[in-house]
Amino acid sequence: MKNIALLLFFILPSCQNPAGNPSLANSPYPSSLHLADSVSIQVIRDDDIIAIVNSTADDYPPTTIWVNQRFSSALPPMPAGSTVEFNLVKLRDAYGEQFNAGGIWRTDEATDLIIVELQINDEIPLVGLVVINED
Repeated sequence: MKNIALLLFFILPSCQNPAGNPSLANSPYPSSLHLADSVSIQVIRDDDIIAIVNSTADDYPPTTIWVNQRFSSALPPMPAGSTVEFNLVKLRDAYGEQFNAGGIWRTDEATDLIIVELQINDEIPLVGLVVINED
């Protein structure tokens, strides 16, 4: 029984979101490009995967996805009418910390999606997406 307790003592902390890794850090959130507007692109979450449904008539080139104005990652092109699946564990912040996407081995509750935006480049304002929550 003592061996099991010792094993759990070392394994359970490894299931937590690890401290930041500067080598994996992304740029800080470009707050100067933020707009309080959105387009008709829906974000639907299923555990640690999101489906991004481009129901617009616009094609989007490879972009940067921003979640909760903190975490980001590269996103492939999204042609008009397409759906792109994205794994939330790919998201990192400016300190290299990983987004808490949840999952079967996580011991803490997954972070909610509040704001999801696309950054096309460093000059065009961010494109707000519509987050579809179950609540």
